[in-house]
Amino acid sequence: MTSRWIRRHAHRTATALTPRLAARWATDVFSSTRTYGLHPDDVLPLGASPFTVHGDDNVTDGFLWNEDGQGSALLVHGWAANSSSMHSLVPPLRAHGLRVAAFDGPAHGARPGNQATMTQYTHAVGAVLDTLGDVRVIVAHSLGAIAAIGALATHTGHPPQCAVLIAPPATLGNVLERWDGAGLHLTQPLREGIHQELHHRNGVPVTHWDLVGLGAPLDLPTLVLHDPGDPLVPYTDAQAVTTGLKNARLTPTNGGHMNILTTPTTTTHLTHFTTQHLTTPHTHTHPHPHPHPHPHPHPHHKGTP
Repeated sequence: MTSRWIRRHAHRTATALTPRLAARWATDVFSSTRTYGLHPDDVLPLGASPFTVHGDDNVTDGFLWNEDGQGSALLVHGWAANSSSMHSLVPPLRAHGLRVAAFDGPAHGARPGNQATMTQYTHAVGAVLDTLGDVRVIVAHSLGAIAAIGALATHTGHPPQCAVLIAPPATLGNVLERWDGAGLHLTQPLREGIHQELHHRNGVPVTHWDLVGLGAPLDLPTLVLHDPGDPLVPYTDAQAVTTGLKNARLTPTNGGHMNILTTPTTTTHLTHFTTQHLTTPHTHTHPHPHPHPHPHPHPHHKGTP
């Protein structure tokens, strides 16, 4: 008898007795940030320096490479992963003379907790944007792309010059519809209950997390990279995102959903696109964060959303 069978049987029993409790339970599973592993060791990534993030209780610090670079590149990882999943993109961005910033999202990586909301993640991205003050390019993976575009849509500071979205889902609703329940029996009433519970936790309905809807006000040169054979997020999502955004283009690449971050093809496309769209940074008044030792450095660990 497997743990998956036990969980499914227990959940069916709970559903029959208390539908609201079942919806909460299923939402906890859907919102888990530890699906693919345990908390990584607290190890500062090679060559990075820590910096303090202001304005968010869930994400209080991150780390930088090339801290004296001209403007910043911000890396935003996917759900249930952590910032180390984006490490392969640091060298090509440093080659542009940029300082590269990354952070573990709420309840991700070395952060405490095992659940988070899209609202929390989006707020954290916004806090990092405000702290850095000079982000010229933002690179986001998977659900991190929705959080990144959501944060940019309300950001009032220095705007980036371009964005790269890697394997982005079009909406959170699409992700939920494709979710197999991790062994739970997802009836339609239970799915509706998850939608209601997510609305309660996020403060906005699931339909709010629509990448095209959030990005509609933006006229930001955007490269969408996606593997047509991605087993987790279909290529049609990337097509919908590219069609819906004002200034986006779609380029197919390889690597599936996670290995797409490490393939030479992705690096080549990222380098070519950023070379085209990054101009000499203008002087502005936003302060740069000053790295300093932090009591909780970050992991050197790969996750899989």
